[in-house]
Amino acid sequence: MSVGVRVGIVGGGISGLSCAYYLGKAGIEATVFDPAPGGPIGTVVVEGCILETGPESWLAAKPWAEQLIRELGLGDELTGSNDAKRRTYVLRRGSFVTLPEGLQMVVPTRALPVLKSELFGWHTKVRMGLEIYRNPKAMPDRSVAAFVEDHFGAEAVDYLAEPLLAGVFGGSPQELSAASVLPKFVEYEQRYGSVVVGTFREKRKAAGGPVFKSLRRGLGTLIEALRDRVQVVPERVDSIVRTENGWRIEANADWHEFDRIVLACGANRSVPLIAPVDDLLAELLSTIPYTGSSIWTFGYRREDIRHPLDAFGFLVPKAERGAVMACTWLGTKWPGRVPEDEAVFRCFSTDPDVTREASQAELHRLMGITAQPIFAVNHRWPDSMPQYTVGHSFRVADIEARAGEIPGLHIIGNAYNGIGIPDCVRNARQVAEAIQAAE
Repeated sequence: MSVGVRVGIVGGGISGLSCAYYLGKAGIEATVFDPAPGGPIGTVVVEGCILETGPESWLAAKPWAEQLIRELGLGDELTGSNDAKRRTYVLRRGSFVTLPEGLQMVVPTRALPVLKSELFGWHTKVRMGLEIYRNPKAMPDRSVAAFVEDHFGAEAVDYLAEPLLAGVFGGSPQELSAASVLPKFVEYEQRYGSVVVGTFREKRKAAGGPVFKSLRRGLGTLIEALRDRVQVVPERVDSIVRTENGWRIEANADWHEFDRIVLACGANRSVPLIAPVDDLLAELLSTIPYTGSSIWTFGYRREDIRHPLDAFGFLVPKAERGAVMACTWLGTKWPGRVPEDEAVFRCFSTDPDVTREASQAELHRLMGITAQPIFAVNHRWPDSMPQYTVGHSFRVADIEARAGEIPGLHIIGNAYNGIGIPDCVRNARQVAEAIQAAE
């Protein structure tokens, strides 16, 4: 059924590599073009510490990444976060305050931890309590800030939604779409009025497993396993051209013929490639904005760190933010990644050009560190984080509709229907299945 079909995939991040893998399983020849396969996902070992170059985990509740990992024979590598110490601090008035237990994203589900919390004033606590009396209503797409403030007040935006979502999406709650970023809670608003009531009514029985999952030797292991199973041309794609019978891809002055192509290189990088083919699709893709990020990872002798490393790390709200937006205490969150005599801090920023000096000074100030690090590693990812701004779902629908009118063209990646690793894997598998079904 699929004999002779050839698929060219532009972009070798998790989306492109996964798509090629699933196509290969279906007996369809697929070739991935990327000078640095893996994208932001990768692992390095420094001073005996296992460090991620980009994402460090995925939400365990989404099964698609784990399904792929088990298919690849890496089931024994799966590991969970150390949820016995699953606590997160939020900086409030210069001090670390514990994020209340029982939160599901921006929704409080346990009254006592919220009442005891120093993160919110009494006005916000009362707003959270009264939220259960709201009536159902349907609203047009609005910002995350407008949604959260409507339900819980402005303080919940500043000290809950903003720091929680900034590290995931790299954007502002005033611009991010509630319907795309918090779809489950928008649905609860429409059905129940109260998102707290909706969360309780729809709450599934807890599986008892960790919230986050990763791989024991780092997520780079997943990329290596995929690369071993797919055909990769380590070249940048310069152009794509439609032909009478399919497509041609130009890479390093060489032309490659395909029956179908998959753009898996991000909406922003797809624009100049698709523009000569279809200027309307290029225009639609260009409406998805991007931000960048930087990760500075610092290692210290454990004896030089006085602060108790009793949490996964901390978040810094915009109102109190310097050079560091979030920091993971690596050895606490992921057992086995850091030797016992070392302490490692992974500092995240949405400024891809943030300097070592600025990040280190901010980390030292917040944690009272006076010693110099034994290592500092930086990974920069400019223009790498797509922004799901208000109206995102409508833009994606237009993009998918237009792409569907161009024979043999498919578009996947984290810019459209989910930014996490599991969502990218799910989307890649769906496209591979659609290609198989069409042949």
